[in-house]
Amino acid sequence: MLRDLVVYTPMYVTFFWCIVLLIPNRKNNRARHFLGFFMLAAFLLYLCHAVFFKASPSRYLWFDPVYTFVSLSVYPLYYWYIKLLSIETDYKWYNLRMLLPASILFCCSVGTYLIMTPAERDYYLTSFLLKREGFLSASSGVLLQEIFYLTGRIVFTIQVVFFLVYGRNLIMRYNSKIANFYSNLNNKTILWVKTLLYSLVVTSVMSIIFMIIGRTQFMDSTVLLLIPSSVFSILLFFIGLQGYMQNHTVVDLVVEENMDVEKNNHKIYNQDMLKRKLLKLFSEKKPYRNPELKITQISEELLTNRTYVSNLINSEFLCSFSDFVNNYRVAEAKELLADSSYDNHSLESISEAVGFGSLNTFIRVFKQAEGVTPGRYRSRIMQEK
Repeated sequence: MLRDLVVYTPMYVTFFWCIVLLIPNRKNNRARHFLGFFMLAAFLLYLCHAVFFKASPSRYLWFDPVYTFVSLSVYPLYYWYIKLLSIETDYKWYNLRMLLPASILFCCSVGTYLIMTPAERDYYLTSFLLKREGFLSASSGVLLQEIFYLTGRIVFTIQVVFFLVYGRNLIMRYNSKIANFYSNLNNKTILWVKTLLYSLVVTSVMSIIFMIIGRTQFMDSTVLLLIPSSVFSILLFFIGLQGYMQNHTVVDLVVEENMDVEKNNHKIYNQDMLKRKLLKLFSEKKPYRNPELKITQISEELLTNRTYVSNLINSEFLCSFSDFVNNYRVAEAKELLADSSYDNHSLESISEAVGFGSLNTFIRVFKQAEGVTPGRYRSRIMQEK
């Protein structure tokens, strides 16, 4: 019973998210819908594992080419998902070329299995796949299959490094664009994708180690098998959960950017004049009190375009638009927390008054700026009175 649970849990988790993510209309959120295909590949991967550990080993040979294909498809599909979150507003079918190595090795593996004799297949299964013996066998069929297998592991390792670097770059660039457009970043950034990308790399390293060790070590030990099963199940569950909850993508950003129509009557100021007008606007009209303030609203007030405003804030104040706005919110919050007439006001009401979208954001940003939570800051001020 326990062994069944250990073997099948990753398969159940991925199948659940595959159904949940693929059923809704893809036009509502293409990135979320595409994550369902990633989960489908992961499901097939763990289906192959289940066949290996629960069915007779001879049956697994017919799943081995499928395992090769899906194991080399997981990282490209996750990277494609990151692209749909951060830079691509629709499916770009040229991304299918990322699946070319998986497709080639799948076809090579199938073709080799077809020409191998039953004795060669049995030898490849027992000596190579199970015990990691018989490398570079004298038998031509087994030798080819070993070469294709090792090539697949090399390709997989390259994929881990390549997609980690390029996936991280896409995520950081997208989050930077978000921070320079919105003042409220709640549910808009995709930092969780980077964290889970790192987690995928860790689990991939574990997978490589398990492949080197050989699967025989896991055949008779449920406890040993529990380690990768639990880690992969938890990771994939949170990928599905966070992906399901992620509503904001590059599509939403592009729509809002396009609403900022560049008009011919936009004025071009020199840097110093634009800086003075920006500071005057924030000092007198306090636009930061709007929790959903966007840089386009500031550029409209200044009769210029958002690119000039964004560049000014980045170069003169060395921060993003979001940080610039939050600095004003924190400064006013400090004034209210020190004002005795606000002693009976809750932290939540103060956070709303200065423009924070939520109490949690207020606490996090305030602590990051002042080193203490707003509650501790208020207590310290009251003790000094």
